[in-house]
Amino acid sequence: DVKHIYLSTDEIEKLYKLKLSVIPSWEAVRDIFVIGCYIGLRFQDLTNINERNIKKEGDNEFIEFTTNKTGERVLIPLAKTVREILNKYNYQLTKAICNQKFNAYLKFIGQRGGFNETVEVVKTVGGLKQSFEYKKYELITTHTARRSFATNAFLQGMPAINIMKMTGHKTESVFMKYICISQEENATSIMNHQFFKN
Repeated sequence: DVKHIYLSTDEIEKLYKLKLSVIPSWEAVRDIFVIGCYIGLRFQDLTNINERNIKKEGDNEFIEFTTNKTGERVLIPLAKTVREILNKYNYQLTKAICNQKFNAYLKFIGQRGGFNETVEVVKTVGGLKQSFEYKKYELITTHTARRSFATNAFLQGMPAINIMKMTGHKTESVFMKYICISQEENATSIMNHQFFKN
């Protein structure tokens, strides 16, 4: 029953513009996280991207990758921000930080970025549901990037099947657990649908 969070496109942009150059390790973590928000790969795959994964078809560029966990081949359009970050690191993203330390850094970065809104989390403890409050930055992990990718693409009208082709999900039931939208966000996203114009 743990509530999973995602970062909106505005929050991702805010994070990307955050000045972190005084702490290079934080900057590298932030940049890898932002890439994850735009391509939806798992953490263990993110740092393995290199120049050989960039494919061109005419004027279009893609990231082509075979995922480590499932062996699924994915093809993801290369966003401008992702290209900027890959160029910044000469396509050699750091592999020196373990997942646990990466998550700890993300919380510091999120706090510095001002992600201080209160998030209610309901957990089952001893068979009873209990409510806990956290600051949003306390809940940011490597997997938040993957959820942000799926949720933002979904909110912007991309069909689930297309997103699943990029995340490598094989079943819609598992994929839908990555969509972190509230009732308000859902209602707003479908407000202009033809069905409601009658």
